[in-house]
Amino acid sequence: MRICFFCNLIEFKPKGNVLQFFILLRALDRKVAQLPAHERDQYSFDCVLPFQFRNGMGGFTFQHVRFYRSNHPIEDIIRRDKNKNYDFIFIRGRNEAIKLLDQKPSLGSKLLFLAVQYNLNDPYIMGRLNRIFKHSRLVFFQTEPNAQRYRTYQLQRGNYSSQDLDRKIQVLPQFVEPPRDSLYERPQGEPLDLIVAGVIRPRYGLSVATKAIRFIRENHPQAKLRVLYPSIVGKYKKQAKTLLRKSGVVDHGQKSMWTTKKLILKSGIGIALLYDKTSDQNPSHSYLSRILEYMALGVPVLTTRTIGNVALLGENYPLFVLDAYDIAGHYEKLCNHTFYQEMSQYVSSRGERFLADHAVQSFWATVQEEFLIGPRATVPLINKPTPP
Repeated sequence: MRICFFCNLIEFKPKGNVLQFFILLRALDRKVAQLPAHERDQYSFDCVLPFQFRNGMGGFTFQHVRFYRSNHPIEDIIRRDKNKNYDFIFIRGRNEAIKLLDQKPSLGSKLLFLAVQYNLNDPYIMGRLNRIFKHSRLVFFQTEPNAQRYRTYQLQRGNYSSQDLDRKIQVLPQFVEPPRDSLYERPQGEPLDLIVAGVIRPRYGLSVATKAIRFIRENHPQAKLRVLYPSIVGKYKKQAKTLLRKSGVVDHGQKSMWTTKKLILKSGIGIALLYDKTSDQNPSHSYLSRILEYMALGVPVLTTRTIGNVALLGENYPLFVLDAYDIAGHYEKLCNHTFYQEMSQYVSSRGERFLADHAVQSFWATVQEEFLIGPRATVPLINKPTPP
């Protein structure tokens, strides 16, 4: 099986989309490494990127994935396909997938497209996503709610049968690297801190978190809000920097993936807020990948009730929050060791299926099945009756 991977990354940063892509590749790399030697030779994984990746960068090492830098990735992928005749071409990036279909439509039968976000209220975005869906081999969505919503959308349009949609719409969940035993073990009775880890955007509620730590410090003056971030959205930088200087807030800036995990464990309570005011409410159908980091480490997470978070944590998860007052109230509850342990075990058990080696199983099984089927035409539109 020969697969070429591409992800529309600008540079290597320890942030969600970058980490998700490299964690996927490393999980697949480990999968191949576990095969008997005579089977490993049957797999060839290439990855074309617009920047130079060196083995070991960010702690990511590979044995069975070859990386190539390209200023014109799609053209390079087409050229490489002529030489290697890939079985599949995996692309994360709507514009790049469209470009591939424009330049060589026949490669649609090999295209595995990862759809990260879409907006049902935006005709331009939906037109492009629908075109990719029509002409690709499979389309993967990162969450069950987003996959189900797109399936319902297509059923209502009446262009595909239910069976075709079940085959072609797949879920490739977000996932995290499993924790290392030696990372950190929180001593019983150690004061709890809050931690926010990830890109800072206006809708991610940093102002709510800083207000919450002020309330918490009235009874727990040693408590801190730790903030780690690879970047801040441009128009929000001035306001964010002001919030990061508030009393009780520790600005850690950018840290590596493994340093971030250590700080999450040391802090003890994760924060992942999403206040979605977009007309489509699209982010609410997903969840922040930082939640998976907290869950994988067994760290209780205080988060808002969104469609994606309910799917992730359950309808009756007791640590959903609305505002700073909720956060402060739940902090007090988590100071009870018994309740903290219950929540730690709960999020850990819910997060097991998002550990990389578990999460990649369905993707591995799907591509194996498609490989055995061999080349197939893309799913045709249902022939609608001509109106009288």
